[in-house]
Amino acid sequence: MAELQITLTDGRTRRVTLTPGSYVLGRDPTCEIVIDDSSTSRRHVRIHHAEGGYHVEDMGSKNGTLLNNQRVANRRLRHQDELLIGSVQVRFIEGAVDHASTVVVSDGGPRDDTTHYSSRSSALVLTERRLQMLYDLSERLTTIRDRNALLEDALNICFETLRFERGAIAVRRANSRAVDWPVVRNLRGAGGELTISRSILGRAMDHGERAILTDQPAAAMDPTVSMVQHGIRSAMCVPLKNEQEILGVIYGDRVSTGTVYTKEDVDFLAGLARQVTIGLINARLLDEQRSKLEMEKELAVAREIQNDLFPQQLPEHDRLEFGVLNEPGRTVSGDYYDIVARPDGRFGFVIADVAGKGIAASLIMSNLQAAVRLTMLDCTDIGKTVSRWNNLIHGNTDVSKFVTCLAGIVDPASGRLELVSAGHQFPYLLSNGSVKSVQADFESQFPLGIVGDVDYRALTVDLSERPCTLFCFTDGIPEAMSASGEFFGDQRIEQLLADAAPSDPAGLIRHVRKALTQFCRDAPQSDDITIVALRLT
Repeated sequence: MAELQITLTDGRTRRVTLTPGSYVLGRDPTCEIVIDDSSTSRRHVRIHHAEGGYHVEDMGSKNGTLLNNQRVANRRLRHQDELLIGSVQVRFIEGAVDHASTVVVSDGGPRDDTTHYSSRSSALVLTERRLQMLYDLSERLTTIRDRNALLEDALNICFETLRFERGAIAVRRANSRAVDWPVVRNLRGAGGELTISRSILGRAMDHGERAILTDQPAAAMDPTVSMVQHGIRSAMCVPLKNEQEILGVIYGDRVSTGTVYTKEDVDFLAGLARQVTIGLINARLLDEQRSKLEMEKELAVAREIQNDLFPQQLPEHDRLEFGVLNEPGRTVSGDYYDIVARPDGRFGFVIADVAGKGIAASLIMSNLQAAVRLTMLDCTDIGKTVSRWNNLIHGNTDVSKFVTCLAGIVDPASGRLELVSAGHQFPYLLSNGSVKSVQADFESQFPLGIVGDVDYRALTVDLSERPCTLFCFTDGIPEAMSASGEFFGDQRIEQLLADAAPSDPAGLIRHVRKALTQFCRDAPQSDDITIVALRLT
C-alpha cells in the first residue's frame, strides 16, 4: 500500500491511493493523475511499481522534477520522500494507510431478497432527531471549498453517524459515464479491496435509486454469493443527484458488526447526499470561477503582447497621414494591421481578418505579423509577397483557418498605389467630394490559407488627385448588428464617408466609430473592428 499526498500552489490538497501499476502525472486530461497547475508539464512525471517498490521517472518536463530538493531523472521512492513537480508538492507515503487500496466494481449482482431499492422520487422518512442532525450538518457540507476536502469531510460524517466500516464516494467525470473514487476508506485495515456490485452502482448512477443490502432478509434465506465472498454484513448506496443530473454515489458497508442498516438509515444517507450534492455544485462553481479568473489573466497578458505586435508609432511624412483603429470583439483580436516605412520612400500597409475569434485567431495573426515584418521592407512585387504569406498560412493551418487580407504599397510622391486583395473587401477612395470603391472590375482572390501556390495579382490605383483618402476596414463594421438584428451594411459606410467633412484620417475614423456606436447602442460587439485610413495631400 502507498499513497501520494498532493498539495497544489493554491493550498488545495489531494490524496491518491496507489496500486501496483503506472501513473502519469501532469496537466493533460489523459494522465492517470491530472494536476491542474500551470507550472506542471502536460505529461510531467511517471510513478510506476517495479521490483517490489515505486519509482519516479521525469518525462522530459520543462521545469524538471525535484526529489528531496535534488533534481531527479529516475529513482526509487522511499517512505516520506518529497517530490516537487513544477511548483506542486507531492509526498510519497509507503505502508499502511487508512484508505482501502481500490474500489472494484463486481459483475456478481445481489439477489432480490437481500437488496431493497427506493426510486429517486420516494420521500425521505426521518425522525426528528435525524432531521436535526441534517440541519446541524448542512452548513458543514455546503460551505464553498475544495471538492476533495468536502468529500473527505462527508465520508467522515458517514463514518461518525452511520458507523460505516468501509466507505467510498464516486464522482462522475465531466461529459462521461466513467466515475472516479476520490475518497475511499477502510477501518478494518488497509489490505484488500472494497467491492461494489455493478448492478447497484448502475441503478444509482443511471436511475437515481438508493439501495440497502443485508445478509439478514426477513425470510430465512442465504445471503448473496457476492456478500459472502466479500464478508459484507450490510451495505447502503445512494446517488448524489442534482435535479436530473447524477453527480456520483455514496457507498458504505459493515463487515463485522451484527446490526444491519434500516430504511431510515438509507433515507438519512440520502439526506446527507443531498447536502453533499449542494457542496459539490458550490465546489464546481468555485473551480469555474478560478478558471475564469485565470483565463482572464492569461487573456489580459495575451492582449498586452498582441498590442506590442501592432505599430507602436505611425510613420510620419509631409504628404501622407495615417489613422488606425483596432477594437477586439473579445479580449484578443483576430484582426491585424501594419504600416511599414520602406527605405525607398514608399510605404507598405496591411489590414487583415483571421477567420474566427479569440486566442486561436490571434495566434494566426501573430504568424502573419512576423511574415509581414520580414518581407514588406524589401519586396519588389507585392503580389508575389502576398503569395509567400499565403503559402506560410496554408502550410501551418488547416483550410478552416484562413485570413482575408488587403496589402498595398503607396508612393506619396507619385500617388501610385499597388494593391492586392486576398478575399478582403476593397477600400473606399474619397476624392473631390466623391466616394467610390477602388475595386472597379478587379476580382478579389482567394483568402490566405485556403489553397497553396496562388498567383496573386496587384491592382494599380492612381492617387494623383490630391487631397484624397483611402479608407480600409474589416467586416466588423458592415456586419455590426443592432439590437433588432439589422446589419450596419456597406450603404451606411458609403453615406458616412460621403457626409464626412474633409478631415484628417483620425477624425474620419472617429466620425465612423461614433455612428457605429449609435447604431448598435446596447447590442454587444459581435466581431473585431479594424480601420486603416491614409490621406495623401
